Amino acid sequence: MANVLLLTYMFPPAGGVGTPRALAYTQYLPRQDCRLSVLAPTKPALRDVDPALDKMIPSDVVVHRAWTPELPMSFRDLVWKNRVLSKSKKVREAEAKSFARPLRWLAHHMLFPDPQVLWVPSAFRKASRVIEKDAIDTIIVNMPPYSLLKLALSLKREFPHLKLITDFRDEWLGYYLNQIDRPTQEKVRRAWELEAEAVRASTYVSTVTETWVERLRKRYPGEPASKFVCTPNGFDPELFRDFRPQGRRDGKIVVTYFGTVHDNRIYSPENYLTAIDSLPSQIREQFETRFIGRIVGDALPSLQETKANVRLLGFMPWTQGIRRLQESDLLLLIATDPSSHAGKLFDYLGCGKPILALSPPGGEIDRLLRLTRTGWCADPWDKDAIRQMILSAYWQLSTGSPAINPDRDAIRDYSWPNIFSRFAAAVQLSLPQPVHIGAAIREMPMSVGA
Repeated sequence: MANVLLLTYMFPPAGGVGTPRALAYTQYLPRQDCRLSVLAPTKPALRDVDPALDKMIPSDVVVHRAWTPELPMSFRDLVWKNRVLSKSKKVREAEAKSFARPLRWLAHHMLFPDPQVLWVPSAFRKASRVIEKDAIDTIIVNMPPYSLLKLALSLKREFPHLKLITDFRDEWLGYYLNQIDRPTQEKVRRAWELEAEAVRASTYVSTVTETWVERLRKRYPGEPASKFVCTPNGFDPELFRDFRPQGRRDGKIVVTYFGTVHDNRIYSPENYLTAIDSLPSQIREQFETRFIGRIVGDALPSLQETKANVRLLGFMPWTQGIRRLQESDLLLLIATDPSSHAGKLFDYLGCGKPILALSPPGGEIDRLLRLTRTGWCADPWDKDAIRQMILSAYWQLSTGSPAINPDRDAIRDYSWPNIFSRFAAAVQLSLPQPVHIGAAIREMPMSVGA
């Protein structure tokens, strides 16, 4: 039996997109002949708290906590993303030039690769004690934040016998760093160096899409291809055991978006709302779009300045949000990077309801929707294509014909029990594995846009 320690920053009672994956480890990895412990922060500075998630942690999983000195979220938004949520755009831009920009430069140098690096010293001390006391033979590092790579490397140097499995929920260099972070060129250079060191030290490297797996294999050609494994996100079938879809009320077609509402290029709902606005009024009035989740950045004006019938339900606990999906006719998914999945996609699969996806045709989401026969995909930048997708769904729902014909077997492949069964086999948790020290990585890009 493997003795495994999961290192994770996003963990109950923290809510948000990263927590379900870490929680799923506690629920389903022990079923694969593993003894699992967890190390998480005491009080991470996170916006969303969902205490109900604590009750979903199995009683035989021991959760250790390490204290973390945290920067306030408002300060992190200002410094890391040039964002002050309560002020106008002009005020934010002025503050970014006069105040936030030098702080941001300093923060990106001192707090590399992210503010959560402040947790690493206390986490290292706590993890070291747990490793010795519980005879840990395997550590799994669940990211982001990517400062956990520093923690993992320190533990690997201290305990060379450890099997190290690095788990990238978001691919760092090609996706997160360029699409979500706002790095300096110096940070890009250091990020490449840190990831390369961690990959070479890892026994296995896991990430969530086949595209990202292939990207990592090509980036590190000196490493064995078998080192890189695909462990997609998934859904918990137990949460949907009592899921009871409800019929439409008042003739409305309810479209629901479940998750944080962003104003950035990847997740913005602006083009969806523009497409709804363009519908004939007699059709547009039959749609009600609900947003369940926190609204960040400049997303709020686009939700308010629209002819669409929009309801903002705010952040709510994960299980409560899933219950609200029972009332939906269509589920809205927005993810404009073709290489990525969105975590909410898998909860949507568990619902068995039609999915409207704004994601590039031929990308990972499009491929999965076709495989499971659970929805449609439209180019997120083609407003006419989005409009046609919405109209097609409208006519199918209006005529009472089945909107989708889900492949139940394909959907079950994305349940957490099946995912962790494959994961445990892929990383051979019951067998000791040598660490392969590979050749140098390909030429390192030195610019942010590389």
